[in-house]
Amino acid sequence: MTVNLTPLDVCKRLIGREEVLADICSVHAKAPYHWNRAAAYRDAGDVPSARYQRVLLRHSEQHKLGLTARHLIEGAPEAEIEAILAARAAAPLMQDGPQEAA
Repeated sequence: MTVNLTPLDVCKRLIGREEVLADICSVHAKAPYHWNRAAAYRDAGDVPSARYQRVLLRHSEQHKLGLTARHLIEGAPEAEIEAILAARAAAPLMQDGPQEAA
């Protein structure tokens, strides 16, 4: 059975928890928790703004985290994200990996 992750779930797996995403996007620490719920203009789990999507993509590119534009639009199968995480774990130690909130 294929489990599909929402764009927000993909970001949390590849980049970090909601507080980390908030810091990267320069929003209140609790703002990304609201992204779990649907709103009039987006589905539950969607990253709400093209601005935030660009910031997250830029951060992922800078730190080689594996997030793609397709992940931010469609989400991804869990197996695809696990493969990215496994490849990162197998790679030589990176200078900047995923961040965890303190």
